[in-house]
Amino acid sequence: MAFQKKLLAWFEKNKRPLPWRKRYRPYEVWISEIMLQQTQMETVLPYYERWMKAFPTLEALADAPEEKVLKAWQGLGYYSRARNLRETARRIVENFAGKFPSDFDSILSLKGIGPYTAGAIASIAFNQDKPIVDGNVLRVLSRLFAIQDPVDSAAGRAKFWALEESLIPKGRARDFNQALMEHGALVCTPKNPKCPSCPVNADCRAFREGKQEAFPVKGARKKTVRVAAGALVWKRGADFFLHRRPAGAIMGGLWEFPEWKLAHGKEMSAREAHDLTFDRARSEFGTEFDAFEPAGTIKRNYTHHLETLYVFTAEGGEPSKDARGWPSAWVPAKKFSAYPFTSAHAKIAEIATSLSDTPRKSRTISRSGKRS
Repeated sequence: MAFQKKLLAWFEKNKRPLPWRKRYRPYEVWISEIMLQQTQMETVLPYYERWMKAFPTLEALADAPEEKVLKAWQGLGYYSRARNLRETARRIVENFAGKFPSDFDSILSLKGIGPYTAGAIASIAFNQDKPIVDGNVLRVLSRLFAIQDPVDSAAGRAKFWALEESLIPKGRARDFNQALMEHGALVCTPKNPKCPSCPVNADCRAFREGKQEAFPVKGARKKTVRVAAGALVWKRGADFFLHRRPAGAIMGGLWEFPEWKLAHGKEMSAREAHDLTFDRARSEFGTEFDAFEPAGTIKRNYTHHLETLYVFTAEGGEPSKDARGWPSAWVPAKKFSAYPFTSAHAKIAEIATSLSDTPRKSRTISRSGKRS
């Protein structure tokens, strides 16, 4: 157990003063763990602070309108997590008298909580001898023991889960698990790990063999697929057209500017994107526009996809129909702050806000892009 003792001593001296470490309240630990999934610490901290001001208790979250919760989450992505947080808070109020359950199986039964998050909550909030197997822990253990199993495979994760559980010093799960994560974040980093100053380098097989950069082992990467989409900033006077994605759909409950997928698996020129978006907008809303012009592009990545989102501005016209039938509204830019957007559509909202309130000279745009 020599390396555990050295790691715990290092953690005691070097742990960061994170806000959920002040009292280890289960509610605060839970929120931090959900926010930290696939998100860097420096990004999470301001979101966490704002969240706790808006929803300081589990009961406050349970009582909050969904739109307010989604707005507080805006920018973190994976919006189902925000909806699950609210739904789980309501279930805890109803089924556990508002007290966060302490046993592992009950924690695991909550919506949006898998075995790894349940282990984190059980060990950090309640100091139970349950493992945490996040990216930092996987990296540290894979280097310490030079483990060849891919960390992104089901068999590999099961092996790391069993190993980490066997390493927890009795009654020290909270500190030991956090020490592993902290060590991975500050010392045993993905690139250029600080091996000479590592407190457990003498116990690290990868360091002894000079193979730190070879771990963790990962399976074959999937190819990146290129995607093109078009979005419309439709202006009428001082207002802009928004619609709300239906509940149950991907990113349900979020507001957005009209958007269409244009191409999958191939490149698309700005000219092609202009013509396709113009056709889709005119067909979906059954209207002609007084102007239809390019306003910029936004890049976004998601699950092995690299998307170019072409943004266009339009003026004039009235929707004679709405093919989607989603709830919609004409909203002035000064009220955008009340509407939850995805990160991409928050950027589109910035484009909309920057547009002049002065109406442009009336003109129509044909499919070819010629003005008349």
